[in-house]
Amino acid sequence: MSRGLRKIAILVMLSLTLTACSSLPGLYRIGGKGEVIYTKASWCVPWKLKRVLRRVAYRYGDVVAFSTWRSPWHNWRVGGASRSYHKTCRAVDFKVRGANMREVYRFVKKQRGVGGHKLYSPRRGGHIHIDTGPRRTW
Repeated sequence: MSRGLRKIAILVMLSLTLTACSSLPGLYRIGGKGEVIYTKASWCVPWKLKRVLRRVAYRYGDVVAFSTWRSPWHNWRVGGASRSYHKTCRAVDFKVRGANMREVYRFVKKQRGVGGHKLYSPRRGGHIHIDTGPRRTW
């Protein structure tokens, strides 16, 4: 293989690797509306849920993920369930800037990879909880 072709092959492999990484901003944005912005730990969010968040951003606009991992003390302080999936890094709460959250919620609960789901405070803008547990809502 010539030197030029080798460079092209390496660049193609590198770009495919980078686009698979959901925590890098803007890489999923090509042709879509928004990106996923993490205000808390992004390393904690399972890949299944990162893919769902990217699909939501692509379709509805910028997604702000504001609750990922919680310490047991913080979970107790905010009134979280004693067996919350946030305590084991298997849940995320998010909102979509300027979107109709009821419509986003209808889309999210159909996604593979989403177990538990809930739309909180829809009249005040709202936010959505998703996790990797069994299919359920409360």
